This record gives sequence, C-alpha cells and structure tokens, in this order.
Amino acid sequence: MSKRRVVVTGLGIVSPVGNTIPEAWDNLVAGRTGIARITRFDPSPFTSQIAGEVKDFDVGQYLNPKEARRMDVFIQFGMAAGIQAIRDSGIEVTEANAERIGVNIGSGIGGLPLIEETHTLLMESGPRKISPFFIPGSIINMVSGFLSIHLGLQGPNYAIATACTTGTHCIGMAARNIAYGEADVMVSDPLPEDGGVDSMVADPPPWDAG
Repeated sequence: MSKRRVVVTGLGIVSPVGNTIPEAWDNLVAGRTGIARITRFDPSPFTSQIAGEVKDFDVGQYLNPKEARRMDVFIQFGMAAGIQAIRDSGIEVTEANAERIGVNIGSGIGGLPLIEETHTLLMESGPRKISPFFIPGSIINMVSGFLSIHLGLQGPNYAIATACTTGTHCIGMAARNIAYGEADVMVSDPLPEDGGVDSMVADPPPWDAG
C-alpha cells in the first residue's frame, strides 16, 4: 500500500514564550525566556521557585465564558491552539469534508488543577457540591472531543497519554492517519503534563535542588 505525503499546513501555540505563533517565534528568535518565578501559588517555602507558566492567556478569544468555565485550563489551552491551527491553515470545514478531518490531542496527565480543586470541594462540602461537568472537564480525551464538537470535525478522534513522549506520539500517529488514507487532515496538539499546578505541599524530589 502506497503512503501519501504529509505536510504541516497550519500552526497554533499556547506557551510560556507566547500565545500566538508570531509572538512565540519573535520571543524565541530574540532569546527571551519563558521561565520566571512561579505566580500561581507562593513558592517561597520551596527550593525551586521558577517555572514556565503560560501568561496573559485570554480564553475569551476562542470560547464563550460559560463554555470555558466547564473546562480545566489544559483543555482551554488545547482548544485555543487547535483553533489557531485551523485558522492558520485556511481550511474551511464543510459537510463534504468534515468526516475527513480528525483530531488527535494528548497530554501526559490531564486536568490536575480541576481534579485538585474538586477534591478539596468534596472534602469540605460533600459530593452534592461536585459539578456534573467535572469528568468531561478534566479528562485527557475531552480536548479532542470538545475541539471536534466546536469545529464540527467528524474524522478520527482520539487522545494519547505517554508522559513526556505524548507530543511525539501525537504528531506521529496523526501523520500515519493521513499517510494511510484514514484522514485528509489531522489536528494534532500535544499539551503540557498538567496544565498548571495551583498549590504544592512539598518539594518535588529527587532533582528539585538542581
């Protein structure tokens, strides 16, 4: 069976060095770092106090506030990057091609901030306070799910979770989907391990001092 060539036609990014391709590229070329002191919680008690955090991200550019509130921040990042990539590619999703456009987005862990917040709410207020949107708002495969619903994509739809190699596997498998004729277009979008940590109770051993 002959394989088709695969090319990248659109890009999107949400990252510590920028939340659009032009911004991120300019910062990289200029040698500007995305690493800085942690702001999402007070890192003073810990040996390591720096991280690469996403800054100045406005989810309202991509989703309405009601929809966004139901999602962990890592899903918001994935939605934003995926929407950017589709826009950048110039692809128009139609009834004729929707079944040939798929999504493959992965994450090493998923929505830890929302899981952490929900656990605290459960312990303090009981199960009746848990949102019915907790599960779809925190699990890894719902990035692909929400993005396909939002854009009307009906092709292959799945998620990969292989820790630090998730991004490589996502891009590789998306390329295979196209090469072997299972799709004409794939949105492939590797995400961070957890989308951000809201709090820490101890140093992360064993390499925290380095």
